[in-house]
Amino acid sequence: MAIRENRPPEFGHECRMSTMETVILMAKAPTAGFVKTRLSPPLASADAARVYEGLLLDTAATILAVPGAHPLLFFSPPGSEPYFASRPFEGFRAQPQQGADLGERMTRAIGAAFGSGARRVAIVGADCPALSPGRIGQAFRELRDGADAVFGPAADGGFYLAAFTSLDEGLFGGGIAWGGDTVLTTVTDRCRKRGMAWSLLPEERDIDTADDLSWLAARLAGGCFVRCTETRRRLPERLTSRG
Repeated sequence: MAIRENRPPEFGHECRMSTMETVILMAKAPTAGFVKTRLSPPLASADAARVYEGLLLDTAATILAVPGAHPLLFFSPPGSEPYFASRPFEGFRAQPQQGADLGERMTRAIGAAFGSGARRVAIVGADCPALSPGRIGQAFRELRDGADAVFGPAADGGFYLAAFTSLDEGLFGGGIAWGGDTVLTTVTDRCRKRGMAWSLLPEERDIDTADDLSWLAARLAGGCFVRCTETRRRLPERLTSRG
């Protein structure tokens, strides 16, 4: 589904797109008690951190497989540089996240990418096992075809991907209940009020809760998400052995 103003697509840039498109990974060090806290319980905090690490490693590999895109990584907390210097993160230019909340941290990361010369920027977290190089490429195609913004809706009301042709510093500003079920509608309402042309990708599911985890285990058992090898390895055995 796409909602757009009547405006011509961008021309003349396709030949240079491989140097103009950046994918940002917003990452956390997989420390017990710091990541995926809503998975604990039923998981122990260490097991929840292992699941997150699997999602993080698989997402990093997905981004590195996007043809021609420049990968950036913004990490949290400060001091976790050594973890993000290891494989596969050596393929990214990594720097610490900055900002008081998620909206400010994403805004600053997007601004840094545009400030480095990018013309199109996509930003993702490490929560969506369905994310693929093709889906990220689809977002960039939407931008090249005239959208100002592209969002990948998450089933919980947020988004698993956002992509832009320019930085709007107020888009992710105050008034957004991050983690709630109105995040995407709030952001797209702001796009509409700003006269931005925006487009939606297919809806997918983030892994945040125990129900999400059970859903993921069932999908992996059924042969879905074949790219998610690291996530599969880190799921607790009691989940992978069901059925």
